[in-house]
Amino acid sequence: MRLRLIGGFVGVAGLILVIFSIPLAQFVAKVERERFVTQVERDAFILAGHAKETLSVGTGTTLRSLQPYVDAFKKADGAHVIVTDSVGRVIASDDTSVVLGTDYTNRPEVSTALKGVPSTGERRSNTLGQDLLFVAVPVLSGDDTLGVVRLSHPATHVDHEVRQRIAGILGAGAISLVAAVMVAILLGLTISNPIARLRRATDRLGRGDFDARAEDGRGPKELRELARSFNSMSGRLGLMVEGQQHFAGAVSHQLRTPLTALRLRLEQAEGAVGSDDAVVAEALEASRAEADRLQEMVEQLLALARLEGAAAKTVAVDAARVARDRVEMWTPLADENSVTIRLEAPVTARCAVIEGGLEQILDNYIDNAISVAPAGSEILVDISADDGHLTVDVCDRGPGLTEEQRDLAFDRFWRGPATTGATGSGLGLAIVRQLAAASGGEAELLGNPGGGIRARVRLQAR
Repeated sequence: MRLRLIGGFVGVAGLILVIFSIPLAQFVAKVERERFVTQVERDAFILAGHAKETLSVGTGTTLRSLQPYVDAFKKADGAHVIVTDSVGRVIASDDTSVVLGTDYTNRPEVSTALKGVPSTGERRSNTLGQDLLFVAVPVLSGDDTLGVVRLSHPATHVDHEVRQRIAGILGAGAISLVAAVMVAILLGLTISNPIARLRRATDRLGRGDFDARAEDGRGPKELRELARSFNSMSGRLGLMVEGQQHFAGAVSHQLRTPLTALRLRLEQAEGAVGSDDAVVAEALEASRAEADRLQEMVEQLLALARLEGAAAKTVAVDAARVARDRVEMWTPLADENSVTIRLEAPVTARCAVIEGGLEQILDNYIDNAISVAPAGSEILVDISADDGHLTVDVCDRGPGLTEEQRDLAFDRFWRGPATTGATGSGLGLAIVRQLAAASGGEAELLGNPGGGIRARVRLQAR
């Protein structure tokens, strides 16, 4: 987020600079070109004043007294200088290759200036083979035109002057952009650091640390208020979870004792009745089974309550070793049901899970698979790793579930069609999902090719 904020600020600053710099550069280029032309015109009129003094006293084709002024202008700004008389013949020039007396009336600007009209513009010079920016002004004495002064520069010289001014603007823009980057970094850190601290506190709260508190003494006002709201929420959640844990402990103590006593009384009644009254004996056996089921349900509900309120501290375990142990433990029961359990796993497969969590997940999955697997079928426990995760699948060949039923299977007290009437609390898969979530993973039921269910849990690999 910090980089996005800084990038956003810099992007906005850069966009503003581009929006304003382009028209500004165009305006400066135009003004600089006009300024340059105005300066050349001024110089041309100044030189025309000197030429007037010379042209007013003589009619010769060579006027040596004008040459020092021409050379001075050439040295001052590098302009190419041509001075003609009233009929357009060159009488002075800074260029030694120009022959004095050469007729320049074929130059449009000279021809125009001889009519008493100043001429300014840019044209292609066939003699020099380049574009010229020229200013030609008449040398006037009253209404008479005594001659013409033409100053010219290569167009590239003017373009160079313009580029220098634009380079100055771009330099100022670059300095402004650097300043914008520094301001953006400062603003980004000012905004993102409190958010980062709040995020870390939120992560701690999400892991079950209800003592997590966000720092509410620094940063913008809105973030300080948000941090205070978070701290208040964290405190209330801690109190609620603590109360839930106390309640779970109290319920555990209060329910276990009468259920154990009820079971003992039923066993005593069974012993007293014996087999003399088959109906009573059957009713007592059914009652004892229901008492056992009720006790199992209470224990699982309490386990769920403890999972929901406990901090999720994971440990690294070898899933392959755990799977081998659980398969070995469930094999005798599977043999009684004429079902085979097979394990496919690497030698080691380490993953992150809360302590004892993977054992409970596998026990629930394998127990469910054995209860629905037809005789003579096989249950496959498959472990594979990919993309930083470890996947554990328990596959059976039972009747399977529809997609809607698979979505409902992890709800509390939901029981599938194959378990209707059988013992079971309907809490096993709910506990599996809670164990997986507490371990930073996920549990799901998938269709198994060829029939049955593929019960899956994905955990982070270590």
